[in-house]
Amino acid sequence: MEEGTAKRYYKKINTTFEGVNRLDDFAKQYLNLLESSQLELYQKERRERRVFDDSWLSNIEGIIPIIDKLMRSPKESLKKVSEVVPVERAKKIDSSTIRHLAANTQNIKKSSKGGEIQPTKLLTSFSEQELGTYENRFLMTLVDKIYTFIEIRYRLIHHKMNTEYVNFLKVGSTIEYQSANIDYDITLKIKRNMEDDAVCKRNQELFDRMKDIRDMITNYRNSSFMRAMANFAPVRPPIMKTNIILKNIEFSQCYDLWLFLDTVDRVGYEVDVLERNVTFDEEYIRQIENTMMVLYATVANNQIEEFALSHEQPFTYRKVKTAKVVQKIEEDAYLDSGDYVFKDETLNQYFLDQISKDNIERYNTLINAGIPKDKTIEIIHKKLLDIADGAFQDFINYTFNPDDEKDLKKKIEIQNEIVKTYRDIEKVKRDNLKDIETEKALAMLHLNNYREELNARIAKQKADIEAKKAEERRLDLQRKKLIAQERLAKKKKINRAKELLEKAERARNMQNK
Repeated sequence: MEEGTAKRYYKKINTTFEGVNRLDDFAKQYLNLLESSQLELYQKERRERRVFDDSWLSNIEGIIPIIDKLMRSPKESLKKVSEVVPVERAKKIDSSTIRHLAANTQNIKKSSKGGEIQPTKLLTSFSEQELGTYENRFLMTLVDKIYTFIEIRYRLIHHKMNTEYVNFLKVGSTIEYQSANIDYDITLKIKRNMEDDAVCKRNQELFDRMKDIRDMITNYRNSSFMRAMANFAPVRPPIMKTNIILKNIEFSQCYDLWLFLDTVDRVGYEVDVLERNVTFDEEYIRQIENTMMVLYATVANNQIEEFALSHEQPFTYRKVKTAKVVQKIEEDAYLDSGDYVFKDETLNQYFLDQISKDNIERYNTLINAGIPKDKTIEIIHKKLLDIADGAFQDFINYTFNPDDEKDLKKKIEIQNEIVKTYRDIEKVKRDNLKDIETEKALAMLHLNNYREELNARIAKQKADIEAKKAEERRLDLQRKKLIAQERLAKKKKINRAKELLEKAERARNMQNK
C-alpha cells in the first residue's frame, strides 16, 4: 500500500464530517455530550531497537580456518587387528599365532610323526589406521558444540533483530445518552519494522555473519571426517589435556575456544528507545470525538432496537471539560533490555558449580527459542544426568589415582576401590530409578483423580441440564393444563349462560301464551 493513502482518505471523509455535523441534530447533541465528558487521551510514538553484543563472533570466525585444516588432516593411530584366516592368506605370524593354534586344534589338518603340522587356518595380525583418537573426538565434539552455540543464537537474533516503530493510542470516556451509560475504552497499537534503521542494518550484518558461520559449520557436520567419526563417542568434560592438545598450536586454540564457549552463555543486548508524546490540539481532539461519535452510531445502527433522538436539552447547553492527557499507562509495554541466557550446552568445566541454579533459566530460554516443551524437559533432564556423571567421574579421578603409585600391589588395591565404587553407584542408580517409578505412579494417581473429578463435573453438568429440561417440561405441561382448565371453565360458563337464556326464553313463551 502506498504511503499517505490513509491521510488522503481521511481528508475526504473529514470534509463530509464537517458538513453533516453542522446540519444533523444527532451530531450536534452527541458532540456536545462528548465535549462535556471527562475525556482521557494517551498517545506515544516511539522507535525501539535492540543493540546486540557481537564480541563473541570474531572468536568463532577466527577458529574456522583452523578447524577446516585439522579436519582435512586428521590425527590417526595404528591399531593392531587380529583375524583368523585360511593359511594361504596368512602373511604374518608370531607367538600369538602358535598359542592360538595350540588352543584350537580343529584348525590343524594333519601332523606327521616328525612333528610337522599342516594347519588349515591361522591367527594373523596386521595394523590399520584408526581415526578414533581423543584429539579427533575432541574436534568432532567441538564442531557440534559450535553448531549448537550458533543455531540457538541464530534463531533468536533472526526474530528480534528488527527495529520496531510503535504508535500507541488509548481513548477513554463515559457519557450518558438517552438513559444509557456509554463507556469508551479504545486502544489502537500500530507496530511495524523499520528496515532502513542504522541499528537494524548493523543487526542484519551480524545476522549475515552468523549465517555464513552457520553454513560453514553445517557443511563441516556433513563432511567425510564427521561421517567417519559418527561411530565414535564424543568427549565429555573435564577435557583431557593430551600432549597434542597442550603443545599443538591449532589444537590449543580449539581448546581455548571450548573454554570461551563455556563462559559465553548469553546473547546480550540493550534496548534503545526514542519516543515522543503526541500533542492533542483542539483539531486533533475534535477529530477523535468525531470518530467516537461514528463508532457509537455504527453500533446503534446494528442493534435490535433503535434509540430515539432526545431533545430534552438545548444544543447550546454544555459544561465544557478539557481532555485529560495521560503520560503513561500499563498497557503500553516497552521492550525490556537484558540478556537471553542459554544453558543448553553439554557439560562444561567453567559452569560445573553453577548448573544447579540455572535450570529455570535454561527452561525459559529453550522455550523462548521455540523448542517444544517436551523436548525442553528432555534436554534439561539429560543435561542434569550428564552433570552428575561428569562431576562424579571427575571426583573419582581426583580421589583415586593408581598411576601415581609405584607399587603394583597398591595399584591393584586402588583399582579394586574404584571398581567397588562403581558397583555401589550402580546400586544407588537402581534405587533412584525405583524412586522415579514411585513418583511416576503418584503422578499417574493424581492424573486419574483429576480425570475422575473432570468426569464427575461433566456428569453433574449433564444432570443439571437434564433436570432443567425436565423442570421446563413440567412447567410447560402445567401451563398447558392451566390453559385447558381455563378453556373448559370458559366453555362451562358459556354453556351455563346458554342454558339460562334458553330457560328464560321458555318462560317468556309460556307467559305470552
